[in-house]
Amino acid sequence: MKAAVIGAGVAGVTIARELQDQGATVTLFDKSKGTGGRLSSRSWQGGWIDHGAPYFAARTDQFARYLRSQVSSHSLQSWEGRIRGIPNQDELLGYIGFPRNSSITRSLLGDINFQPSTRIARLVHDGNNWLLFNDGESLLGHWDLLVITAPAPQTLALVRDLPEMADQVRKAEMEACWVAAVQLSTPLNEAAEVMIDPAPGLRRIVANSAKPGRNNQNVYLLQATVDWTQEHLEDAPQQVGAMLCNLFVRSFSLTAQSELLFAHRWRYAFTKTPLGKNFLWSQGLQIGICGDWCIGRSVEDAWTSAMALARQISRYGD
Repeated sequence: MKAAVIGAGVAGVTIARELQDQGATVTLFDKSKGTGGRLSSRSWQGGWIDHGAPYFAARTDQFARYLRSQVSSHSLQSWEGRIRGIPNQDELLGYIGFPRNSSITRSLLGDINFQPSTRIARLVHDGNNWLLFNDGESLLGHWDLLVITAPAPQTLALVRDLPEMADQVRKAEMEACWVAAVQLSTPLNEAAEVMIDPAPGLRRIVANSAKPGRNNQNVYLLQATVDWTQEHLEDAPQQVGAMLCNLFVRSFSLTAQSELLFAHRWRYAFTKTPLGKNFLWSQGLQIGICGDWCIGRSVEDAWTSAMALARQISRYGD
């Protein structure tokens, strides 16, 4: 069986690996240059900045065991940074990748056939196979089975001609988030490496440099609140970054010099309203949908959704 998986975040690499273990020949696609999704990292002057989820937790023993057994010990580390404020479920401490968070998905990827920098723009079901086309309308091939792990709005665009699935996907709502990486000339005079709701307009501040292997000093990741992000959703990244940097400086009355390194908009960063099901699956069409947004908004939710769909596919194949 040939299987195509769209999206190389946690859900995508997890189900790609599970399908390969079931005997499928898997091709994994992502529009980005590498794996990671919400665990994306960016290289910066010889080091790494985690501009996606800065860390994540394992709320269940099952997820913790999976991580320890399936991710290389060199790529996964426990991290219990000091935290100030009351974290939500997706802000709980626990794990990081080493030397960057995307090392986790890279480790899970293994020898799976990965096609980066490939945006899937159109799907066609010809009765027996799924045909995938990129945004240049080039046919990429045909597959017996298709799994989509992209954020809900991007998934909806792909399944718009499948009414039953599209109607389900429309139920999920997602929120955007602007993030900015800022470097200070001296460390922030705070005892905590993670600050939740530290100031109006800021949802979370994480001391990126406090995490092992990042190879930089005094770099902080600023996450804007949903309301602030929505107000500036279409502003230019440099402008947004400057505003967030100024907000950071003013909120903490900083005297240290600050430098904006970059700003990034995650248009579909968090789940506002989940689908309410672990996954979507059409046995007749051999297409499945999974992702954190199906049941929640955390890294573990992405894994849980992918594993549930993998079990469903395995049962069908028996």
